[in-house]
Amino acid sequence: MRIRKFVVGYMGTNCYFLEGNDKSKVVVVDPGAQCDLILEKLKESNQSVQYILLTHGHFDHLLALEELRTKTNAPVYIHEKDNEMLLDAKKSLTTYVNIETPQRPADFFIEDGQELDVGGEKMKVMHTPGHTPGSCCFICKGDLISGDTLFREGTGRYDLWGGNYYDLRSSLQKLAMLEGDYKIYPGHGNSTTLEHEKQNNIALM
Repeated sequence: MRIRKFVVGYMGTNCYFLEGNDKSKVVVVDPGAQCDLILEKLKESNQSVQYILLTHGHFDHLLALEELRTKTNAPVYIHEKDNEMLLDAKKSLTTYVNIETPQRPADFFIEDGQELDVGGEKMKVMHTPGHTPGSCCFICKGDLISGDTLFREGTGRYDLWGGNYYDLRSSLQKLAMLEGDYKIYPGHGNSTTLEHEKQNNIALM
């Protein structure tokens, strides 16, 4: 699977394009802002959107969601436990930054262990609650998209709506127990590897 990263918005959110065997379309992960930029990148590569995938429901990962959904007619996927965040500005934290982003519910819910199609390749959903109730990671071969669950030598917060320290610890240990190494693509900041985090990130030790 080919993964392309675009940093969007003032929160520096990593928006990803996932490309499988079918090069004509991509899965867009976390359209956090700047829909025009996302559409421009799609036009440059002459690709359509297979679907939009959210790692979780915080505002900085979905400010461009509705515009992108409307202009591409692509369905939206999220874990059911975070769907309410799309409909409640307090839970998605948009009220704290005085940004109005009216959202519609997701079109489809994802669940732990589910396999998603990415242009003919399979990607597995791993439910990793803690940062939010419905936070998820996505695994395809040697790549792992971690959202705001795991960062390079850091972890997501658990003091916001729906966050839970014990759930996050459990989710991080679940990641630490994965066999082999993975390249990790987080929701913010630089990429890392699972092996690096096991050796340098106290939350995975």
